[in-house]
Amino acid sequence: MSAEGAAREGRPEASPIADVVIIGAGVAGTAAAITAVRAGSRVVLLDGGSGASTLATGAVDSVQWGGKRPSDDAIPSAVVAVLEALEGAYAAPEGGATLLTMAGVVRPARGHDRALLDIRPVRGLVGVARCRRSGWDATALAAAWREGREGRHAFEALDAALVRYRDEEAIPDADFAARHDADDRLDWLAERLRDALGRANGRYCAIVLPPMLGVERARAEALSARVGIPCGEAIALPGGPAGFRFEHARDRALASAQVSLVRARAAEVHRRGTLWRVGGERGEAFDARAVVLATGGLIGGGLAYAPSDAIFATELPPMARPPLQLTVRAPFALGAHGRPLEAAGSLFGYAPESQSRPFASDALIEHAGVLTNDDENGNGDDGALFAAGEVVADEPRTWLGAVARGARAGARAALRAAKPASPTTTRAAASEATANSPTPNRPAKSPDEGPPSRP
Repeated sequence: MSAEGAAREGRPEASPIADVVIIGAGVAGTAAAITAVRAGSRVVLLDGGSGASTLATGAVDSVQWGGKRPSDDAIPSAVVAVLEALEGAYAAPEGGATLLTMAGVVRPARGHDRALLDIRPVRGLVGVARCRRSGWDATALAAAWREGREGRHAFEALDAALVRYRDEEAIPDADFAARHDADDRLDWLAERLRDALGRANGRYCAIVLPPMLGVERARAEALSARVGIPCGEAIALPGGPAGFRFEHARDRALASAQVSLVRARAAEVHRRGTLWRVGGERGEAFDARAVVLATGGLIGGGLAYAPSDAIFATELPPMARPPLQLTVRAPFALGAHGRPLEAAGSLFGYAPESQSRPFASDALIEHAGVLTNDDENGNGDDGALFAAGEVVADEPRTWLGAVARGARAGARAALRAAKPASPTTTRAAASEATANSPTPNRPAKSPDEGPPSRP
């Protein structure tokens, strides 16, 4: 049936069958897509909009940072392959990196967006460029970073002209950074920084700048080559240029890998014969042999805080239910601490202060997600449903961790898609086909049709 005919009958026309459909285009979904394609699968990636990956600040961690230097263990080869596919947008130097934040903190990281300045290899005075922009106080930042390094690095405010037009004093960081995608604007900036260094008699060994070095690509290396010393950004607040640089690098990597990127928000996942169908919010339909759920957690929109007491704000709730729900209807089990989430004993649900920091040291919200096995599989029916990234329960919410889980899920999904359907799945499909087949006295049943009425 044509798409037009299906639309007239109110049924979505499915896209061609893919080997793997991935829901979510953040770092985990991107890693899953790249890995699955390299394993020989035909991949469809559903991008439902910006999520937690777009809010990333550019610091790349493998474990949650708590003020101590993270592990310098070697990065797995599958993760390295994904970083390389992102066209060198990220660096993961041996021994890690030391980054500066606009909150005045000096923090270690396993790697970083290449627009950020890594001061770990720098020896000498670091100039903090003055700039007439909200949230950037070069003198105060230099003092805070100097105190944070306990004398290991020296910082000093550097007089330089970074703002070319009056509106640049107030436009968002991402818009300011986008202006430096152009080579002529980068040339102008480099000339101003060289002038500033000349007036300072070459006392500086590196320059740290506000978040401003490109959106389409990181321009720190190009600027450093023009100026003659390392130049780079400080870490901005979430929602800055680093997240947009990831999206551009992702889109280029997916296009190069020939992943089919579809702008659609998934609504449900259900079995359809020997396949799995992913249905979109606007009626789209995508059939695949394996599915990877990489929608993110609470911040990314993959989980929703929906306790039973929120069902009716002014009435007694009709039922008790767990406080967190998947935003995509799918046969996954939510849990935390290795066991399924349970409904509260009261219709009014859990006390909110028992589920998050700072009221709970081991907060439920930080652990809850899809329960999976060691193969990232989240459904026991036929092993064709996988989960990756922050939607997975009991996993550290880190950038490199999401990439590693996405790569594993993509590899497992590609392997599962290459296998023939299991006998159990085949029998279930045959039963469904028999139930839908026409008889002399009964027409075929629509997939959305309910049970036949009794005479």
